[in-house]
Amino acid sequence: MQIAAVGAEPWPDRPRQRDHEHWQDDEQTTWPAAAWILDARTRAVVWDLRSADTRRESNGLRRFSGSVHLPSGTYEAHYASYPASSISFNGDLKLNLNDIIRLGRRAKYGGPYVETGLYKEFGLKITGPGRVASQEDFAAARSAYTASAIATVVPARNSTARKGFEITRPTRVEVYAIGELSLDDEFDYGWIMNVDTQQRIWSMTYATTDPAGGAAKNRMAHETLELKPGHYVAYFVCDDSHSPDDWNNVPATDPEFWGLTLRVADPTARASVKTFEYEPVPQGQTIVSLIGIHDDEMRSAGFALRRPMDVHIYAIGEGFTDRMADYAWIVDEEQHKRIWSMSYANTEHAGGARKNRVFDGTIHLAPGNYLVYYKSDDSHSYNNWNGAPPAEERYWGVSLFPASRRLNPADVGPFMRTRGAGNDATVAQLTHMGDEEDARTTFQLPQQTRLRVLVIGEGRDGEMFDYGWIEDAAGKTVWEMKYDQTDPAGGSEKNRMFDGVVTLPAGTYALRYRSDGSHSYRDWNADPPDDPESWGISVFRMARP
Repeated sequence: MQIAAVGAEPWPDRPRQRDHEHWQDDEQTTWPAAAWILDARTRAVVWDLRSADTRRESNGLRRFSGSVHLPSGTYEAHYASYPASSISFNGDLKLNLNDIIRLGRRAKYGGPYVETGLYKEFGLKITGPGRVASQEDFAAARSAYTASAIATVVPARNSTARKGFEITRPTRVEVYAIGELSLDDEFDYGWIMNVDTQQRIWSMTYATTDPAGGAAKNRMAHETLELKPGHYVAYFVCDDSHSPDDWNNVPATDPEFWGLTLRVADPTARASVKTFEYEPVPQGQTIVSLIGIHDDEMRSAGFALRRPMDVHIYAIGEGFTDRMADYAWIVDEEQHKRIWSMSYANTEHAGGARKNRVFDGTIHLAPGNYLVYYKSDDSHSYNNWNGAPPAEERYWGVSLFPASRRLNPADVGPFMRTRGAGNDATVAQLTHMGDEEDARTTFQLPQQTRLRVLVIGEGRDGEMFDYGWIEDAAGKTVWEMKYDQTDPAGGSEKNRMFDGVVTLPAGTYALRYRSDGSHSYRDWNADPPDDPESWGISVFRMARP
C-alpha cells in the first residue's frame, strides 16, 4: 500500500536530546504532529512516521511518501496533532461566568507551526488494496487480543478501578499497561497485590516502564510475571487529565489500551482463573469502622476482646516523610499507651497524590479493652480532596477486623473502661477538659485509702499549663501534678501524664483541674495524647490485693 504523510518535529531551533534534565520538555523532544499504524490484533506498531525514512525540511516538517507492505489483517491508522504551544485571549480576561462561557470563542492558539500556517499541511493518506474497516472488524480484532485476558482495568478520569482474580496453579501472566508517569511522580498507573499476603507483587513506576510513544509522560509496561496460586487484585488509577477522553498532549501509540490488561496465553491455565469481587475491608465483619473522615475531625471507638486475636488494620490517611496529617492509632485502655500508630514508615503509597498513605497489616492483641482513634487536619479529606484521592477513597479512616476476615461476635464485646487491673472503682473524675477550665468536684473517703490518680495535661520546660490537684476540706492542696513527676503521655512532647498512687486519710476532698487557652480535648493544636478521652484528672479506689 502507499502512504503519504506530513508531520512535524520539534521546531528547528528548539530540539534537544531527551536527557535527564530535559526528558519531559515536550516542546523540545516530542513531535507535535505524527502518524502511525497499529496491528489491531497484536497492538504492535507496524509503521511510524517518527521512525520512518522521511524527508526533513528546514521549516521542521517531515514528509513520507512510499510503499509499505502489510499482511492481510485489520489495522488502525492514527494521527495526532498538538502544534499549539501557547494560548492567548482577546481583550481583558475576567473570570466571571459569562467570560468563561465565551472563553473558547476568544481563544487564540499560538506556536511556530500555528503562526506560520504550516499545520495546514499535516495529514495522512493511505491508498492501495483494502477497505475501510467496519466496527465489526475492529470488534473482532480487539476480541482476538482480549480473548486471553483475565483482567482489564480501565477507570474513568479521576478515579480508580480494581479487579480481583484467583489463580489455582502456577501461571505466567502477561502485563500490558499504559499510563502517565514522570521521574518524580505517578498520575495514571497500576499495581498488583497478593490479597493473601497483602504484598504488592508488581508496581508500575517510571523505572519499570518504557516510553509509550508521544508525550514523554506516556509510559508503558509490557512484561511477564510468574504468579503462584493465590488471590490477587489489580488496580489502576487515573488522575483528572490526559486520558482517552481528553488528551492534553500527544497520546501514546496505543491509546485504546490506556490502563492495565492482564493476559494468560495458556488456555488451560486461563480456564482455571476465577474472578471475584474484592473489598479491602470485609463487609459486616468489622470490629471498628471509622471511615469517611472529613476535615478537622477526631473520632474514636472502643471495643473489648474476650480472647487473643490477630487483628487486621486497614487505615488510609495523609502523611509526609516527617509527619502524619491524617492518621489512626490504638490505645490499650488499661495502660493508657499507644500499642499501634500509623506512621509514614509503616505505610505505603495508597494511590493518587503521593501524600496518600495506607497501612494494610495485622497485629496481635491480647484480651482487654482498646480504644481506636483517628485524627484529621484541615485539608485533603474524604470528598474534599486537594489532590488526587487514594485508590480506596471510601475507606479514608481506619477499619479493624479479624485477620481471618470472619468475625465471631462472641469474641468481641462492648468497650468498658477498666481503669487499671482488677476492680478499681471510680471515686471522682474531671475529664474531657476544654480550654480555660477551672473545674471542681468533691468526694469523700470514710477511711484512709490508697488511690490511683491519673492526670493528663499540658506542660513544657518544667511548667504545667493544664494540670490537676487535690484539696482537703480546708482548701489546702494535699497533692498536685508537678512536671518533674510526670511522664510523656504520647503524641506531642507537651502532653504529660501522672499515673501513680496517693494515700489519703478519711475526709472530704475536692478534685480540681485548670487549663489555659489552647490545646485541650477535641481542640488540639498539636498531636493529641495517646488517650485523649482521659484528658483531665481521675481518682480510683485501688482494688484490694
